[in-house]
Amino acid sequence: MSGMRIAIVDDHALVRAGLIKLLSARYEIVGEAADAGTGLELVRRTAPDIVLLDLSLPDRDGLSAIPDFLSASPEIRILVLTMYDEPEYAVAVVAAGAAGLVSKSAPAKELYAAIEAAMSGNLDRPSFGLTPRERDVLALLGEGKRDGEIASVLGISPRTVANHCARLMEKLGIHTRAGLIAHARRIRLEPQD
Repeated sequence: MSGMRIAIVDDHALVRAGLIKLLSARYEIVGEAADAGTGLELVRRTAPDIVLLDLSLPDRDGLSAIPDFLSASPEIRILVLTMYDEPEYAVAVVAAGAAGLVSKSAPAKELYAAIEAAMSGNLDRPSFGLTPRERDVLALLGEGKRDGEIASVLGISPRTVANHCARLMEKLGIHTRAGLIAHARRIRLEPQD
């Protein structure tokens, strides 16, 4: 088990229970809370390394709570959990100070990777909301492959790879190809094919 300490703040008891079961074999779970107010008390009392914070809480939205969590414990890293896959949420949570965002529909390995990346400082733009093919293209870009190589691996044309790259840059708010490649290397996705 890693020495990493995690607090879970989500208003759904089943989600909290599932996260505890999933994460407790790898990390120390310091506690759970069903709302932002109780979550802030938990953070002050336990000083976790990571807070998994739901975006929708009964007493206030998780987005507006991020600065308060960071004030309560400036060293923590916050990963926002959400069922929303729209890229504007990703931009908003990172702008508010969270380390990143993880879709509740993501597989467990992505949550593990996001936790590790947040602690190492390598998670600066989430990559949820992407199609499986966009994720594959992004992963292969991160491996240093060029469009022709990606096309060959995925069985698509180089033009289609270029189109996927353009959509990736738009979705992730990245304006250059070099920025997209740097992002892909930071988040270290693995191709799903």
